[in-house]
Amino acid sequence: MEPNCDSVFAPAIPTDIHGVKILRKPSDAKLVELGVASWPVWESIPRKFPWKFKKTETMYFLEGKLKVTIDEQQKEEKEVAFELTAGDLVVIPKGMTVVVDVTEAVKKHYYRDSEIVKSESPSKA
Repeated sequence: MEPNCDSVFAPAIPTDIHGVKILRKPSDAKLVELGVASWPVWESIPRKFPWKFKKTETMYFLEGKLKVTIDEQQKEEKEVAFELTAGDLVVIPKGMTVVVDVTEAVKKHYYRDSEIVKSESPSKA
């Protein structure tokens, strides 16, 4: 199943921080519905790095903690930062640039939206 924001969070109402949607402690049923266990796993030791999301990414945090600071050019206020921890289901939109500060070793499942390219099929005469 290819998740989208509507299916990821329905019927719950996520926290929205400049387009980033966060649902704390989703139900096991929701995680099964999304197929989270089949998504790839990413792990990191504590470190800090810049990141640009080339595709919309949905993540479910299994372990750890990190702080995300949204790039200043994408927001009007001074600094927008939020923390993600084990049990968070998050969707970060394509094109967002952030600084990730892993404060406790992280392990997460992630899913990046596929870019669908429609190809033209040859017409039959």
